[in-house]
Amino acid sequence: MTDLSRWIYSPDIAAWLSGGPRLDFAQQINCILSAPHRTLEDKLEGLRRLRQEVGPLKLLDDKIEAGETLEEIIYDGGGLRNVYETDIFCYGRKEEFLKRRIFTVPGAGIEYIKEQIEKAANRYEIEKDLFFGVLRKFYRRGARYMELEWNIILNWEGKIIYCLPETSEAIRKNDYWFGPMDYHYMRLPFASGTVVETVDSPFFPSIKGVIVNKAEPWEKEFEQNGEQWLLYPDGLYKNRCRGIGAVLLGDYTSIAFGEEFVLPFIQFLRRYYGTFSESEKWIEELGKLVGEDKRCFGLMLKDWQLGDKSRSYENCGNYVYELRERCGKL
Repeated sequence: MTDLSRWIYSPDIAAWLSGGPRLDFAQQINCILSAPHRTLEDKLEGLRRLRQEVGPLKLLDDKIEAGETLEEIIYDGGGLRNVYETDIFCYGRKEEFLKRRIFTVPGAGIEYIKEQIEKAANRYEIEKDLFFGVLRKFYRRGARYMELEWNIILNWEGKIIYCLPETSEAIRKNDYWFGPMDYHYMRLPFASGTVVETVDSPFFPSIKGVIVNKAEPWEKEFEQNGEQWLLYPDGLYKNRCRGIGAVLLGDYTSIAFGEEFVLPFIQFLRRYYGTFSESEKWIEELGKLVGEDKRCFGLMLKDWQLGDKSRSYENCGNYVYELRERCGKL
């Protein structure tokens, strides 16, 4: 059985899944491929160990072959028709001071990413592991046209974490896709009203929010319908009365937070045990209200649909107070 604590970033989710029904082999493969804190070499080792346990399995064999081929392409050469471009990110935000350069071999691009991460970390006086790099692989289709084929996600040490193909053909065939796949079985084992936070990582900004479940973890329906929402501070819409956003925690939610890549956002959430600053008090109060009566979420959805044109709130705290009043909880 795959050691889930090694492959799942959130310890809360790892503990919950480990105590439940045994994951099937496809789900175990997905846990390994989705791990945001394990390298290509780590994942190949995990897949090979799983193959020793289960024997030949097409999905497993295909992923091992793809990983080995990717390893060979990236670390041993480039190809005459391939060119590479680089980016680095910190807390999910692109570094704007990176000088634009094109490389004909991937190794040179990886070294450049490592060099630029070190410079940026020194510039901002933060740790290098708060950055990740992207090596974009382009294929020459003609004299004037290059097609983006892969986004290769690397950690600050230049080690491959994911390979995310971009062409429609590659996506359709799962061609060299070595990263997050399907994991509907994975959800947050928290009751409605629980305040969560993102685990510190280079992939997302720090954020706190409140969980709302369609079915609670102790209800039978939770296994079949684990639909969950996250209510969070939405700085983009602060001028729209509330400044509270809501996003459905499906397979991947990173795109809702301004990411360029669809990454396994749910793995970065854990229960929050700390205190709240004055500007965050409304999160604590909203969590209490949702925990008492999650029907308030229906009122919130209605307010969003109406655009809140009939009401005006100076801040999130005022909205949560009025929401409590409308729910009869004062």
